[in-house]
Amino acid sequence: MKFKGRMITVLIVFFINSIYMGYYYWRDGSLSMLELIGLPIMLGLAWWFGKQYDIARFYSEKDALTGVYNRRFVDTYFEKHAHQMFVLLLLDVNDFKLINDHYGHEAGDRFLQTIADELAKCVGPKDLVARWGGDEFLILIQTTGQAHQEKALTETINRIQQNLKNTSPENLEITTSIGSAHYPKQGTTLDQLLRIADKQMYHNKSRRKLKSQ
Repeated sequence: MKFKGRMITVLIVFFINSIYMGYYYWRDGSLSMLELIGLPIMLGLAWWFGKQYDIARFYSEKDALTGVYNRRFVDTYFEKHAHQMFVLLLLDVNDFKLINDHYGHEAGDRFLQTIADELAKCVGPKDLVARWGGDEFLILIQTTGQAHQEKALTETINRIQQNLKNTSPENLEITTSIGSAHYPKQGTTLDQLLRIADKQMYHNKSRRKLKSQ
């Protein structure tokens, strides 16, 4: 959680009180005990109000369970970075219901938190990881569109799948299905990219089920 709201409110209150106290010191040659005690109290209140803003801002952008970004923030991010090239990945955990059935919903929630942490480790600092809903996650990876980026993308997908597989609970192997879509080559809107990635993701999921039969 960022401290922007707290820092701004504290600085504003400190600045205003400094002017106020400076004026009365210039006029009277001294400050009263009430004025001296009032400054730390006002700064404490400013910090508290700023914290409420930071909390509200955090939950307006982040998923409350996993701490990664939420769907609302993805829309804003997409609009701001529409001039760049990137790849959208849509990830779904195969048979995630088995975790809830075998270990309970609390264990399922902890596993989703682990997934979010692992995804964040698999991408770069400029890339975005978001929880799209349920056990689905969305990743936006910035790219230059060069040929070698396809190899890097494949390596990233393989790394994601392997890392998540390694976090599976004991005696229960969890795999993932991932679909991708390139912007702006395959779509110029978020909805278009999602449809392409979703179709590919479920194609991969269906193919996996056929192989396991």
